[in-house]
Amino acid sequence: MKRLGIIEWLKLHWTLIQIPFVLLDTFLWGRWSKRANNRPFRRIAADRMAYFILSRLSIRQLQAISGSSLNAYATWAEKSRVERIVDELGNDSCLMWLGSKYADHVVIYCHGGGFVGPLSDFQIAFWHRMQQALKTRGVKLDVAILQYSTYPAAFPTQMNQLHSAIRRVTSMGVPPSKICLGGDSAGGNIILQLLGNLLHPSSLIAPSISNSVLSNFAGICLISPWTLPSSIRDEDDSFDLVPAGTLSQWMDTYLAATPEAHHVYVQHESAPQNWYDGLDKIAQRILITAGRNEVLYGSIVELFEAMEKAHPDVEMDVQENGVHCDVMFDIAAKSKIPHSREEIIANWLHASFELAVNDEL
Repeated sequence: MKRLGIIEWLKLHWTLIQIPFVLLDTFLWGRWSKRANNRPFRRIAADRMAYFILSRLSIRQLQAISGSSLNAYATWAEKSRVERIVDELGNDSCLMWLGSKYADHVVIYCHGGGFVGPLSDFQIAFWHRMQQALKTRGVKLDVAILQYSTYPAAFPTQMNQLHSAIRRVTSMGVPPSKICLGGDSAGGNIILQLLGNLLHPSSLIAPSISNSVLSNFAGICLISPWTLPSSIRDEDDSFDLVPAGTLSQWMDTYLAATPEAHHVYVQHESAPQNWYDGLDKIAQRILITAGRNEVLYGSIVELFEAMEKAHPDVEMDVQENGVHCDVMFDIAAKSKIPHSREEIIANWLHASFELAVNDEL
C-alpha cells in the first residue's frame, strides 16, 4: 500500500487528537447514552472510542496505524509469558499457535477486522480463555490463529490461505473430526467462503479444494459472522460499536476487488435457497452468535435460517442488548467480570469435541 499523503496524515492526527475530548464527553454523559445498557464505564468508553475512530478513518489510515498480526501475537505472547510458535504457510500467511501444537484437539481461528485490520490482542486473549476453559473440562486444546492477507487482497486469497492452514494441521495427524473452525466477523466470512466453495466448487478458483480432508469437522463456531449484505449504510447503528457506513464501505471495497461471478461466495444474501445443502457432511455441529443490537443482526438471522434447513445441529445464540462481537470487545475493554457468552461458547466447544470422540468409539 502507498504511504499516506500529507492531507491523510493531517486528518489522521486530527482524529487522534480528539480522542481525549471524546473520552471526557463519555465520562460526563456516557452512562445516559443508548450504548450504555447498564454496562461498566470502561466498556461504554471503549465502544464509544471504537465508533468514533471507525467512523472517521479511511482504510488506508487504519492500516497505517494498525501494525501486523505477527506483532500483535508476539507482544501478547511476551506479556502473557507464552511460547511463540509460528508455522509459515507461504503466500503471505502463517499459523500462530496458542499451545504446544501437539494437542488432541485444535481450533483453527480466523480473526475479524473487516478484511482491512490485523489480529488484535483481545482476540488472542479470548481464544486463550477458551483454551483454559476446556482444560478445566479435561480437553487439551491448541489454537492455530491464521494470519491472512488483508486489503488490497480479495477473494479467494483468504479462503485459499484457510485451506492451506487446514492442510497443515491435518498433515500433523489431526483429523477434521478433532478440528473446529472458528471465526468472528470477517473471519467468519472466510469460513463461509470455504463452505460455499466446498458445496459449489468453481473451476475459476485455485487451488482446487479436496473434500477428502475437508469433511466431518467437529464443529464450526461463527461469532457475529460478517455476511456482507449489500446495503446496510442506512441501518440504525446507534447501539452498535461499528458504524453502518463504515461496514458498508469495507464491504463495497472488498466486493469491488472480487470478480462479480464470485460474489455469491462472500455475500450470503445473493446465494440461492439451497446453497448450504450438504453442510451436514462438512461439520457435525454449528454455532452462530449475534447481538440483538448489532447492525448485522438481520443478515446473521438469515444465515442461521438458511443453514438450519440444511443441517440438523445448527444453534444460534442471541445476546439481548449485545453488539458486534460483544464477547470479544468486553475483553478489549478489560472487563473484570467474564462475559456471559464465554461459558456458552466453551460449553459448545467441549460438547463438540466430546461428540467427535464418542462417534469414533
